[in-house]
Amino acid sequence: MTDSLPDDLAARVRRLPPAQRAQALAYVRALEHAANGTDLARFAGTIPPADLSEIAAVIEADCERVDAGEW
Repeated sequence: MTDSLPDDLAARVRRLPPAQRAQALAYVRALEHAANGTDLARFAGTIPPADLSEIAAVIEADCERVDAGEW
């Protein structure tokens, strides 16, 4: 094993078949994008308080219920 995480990661990715290398790159890019947080930050504070209260009430009332008849 190599001494650093980036070197170890690169070595492991190089051993993958080309299709899986592309998947690994796409995954890392998605992680970078998610870590940035700017996409979601623009929505902060945009949901009206009344809507948040309604959402919370519905979650509280319905999320622990299982309706097996719908399956």
